[in-house]
Amino acid sequence: MTNSLERIFDGVIDALQSRVIPKIQDESARSQAYGALDMLRNLKPRVEWALGPLQDDVAQQLALVARIAALTDRAVPAAPAAPSDTALPPRPTAADVEPMRDRLDQYLCEVLRWADENRGRLPDGRAEEIEAAIRDQQRVRLRRELKLTAPPLFGEISRGQ
Repeated sequence: MTNSLERIFDGVIDALQSRVIPKIQDESARSQAYGALDMLRNLKPRVEWALGPLQDDVAQQLALVARIAALTDRAVPAAPAAPSDTALPPRPTAADVEPMRDRLDQYLCEVLRWADENRGRLPDGRAEEIEAAIRDQQRVRLRRELKLTAPPLFGEISRGQ
């Protein structure tokens, strides 16, 4: 499952407060770090994930759920039930879409476990086809995430600047 924005903020705030700031000896640099910490604390309740990528994730997941339903039709034992609460309000916010994305992620994990546990009972290649479909969807999602992610500052980090 993807981390929530709140958990990410909490992790960064905690790292700054408990690990970084106590080790800064220069008063000016420490003041700047406290300023960044204060900014993060004030941003946390005001920001949310961008809606477009979340909606793309959910749309792809729903298409995958339909494909899995076709692949698992009349399977014995029955595949896990897909989430039924997949309707969004007319003008959804990230707060509406994120929990749905997380429920669909959880469902896909359940399907992977089910496919693995029932590999011998499913028609030839069906478990592998389910796994490949989920893997393909995750690759698409990862590529989109990589496009949205700024390159890391490894050089600056390694020089301690």
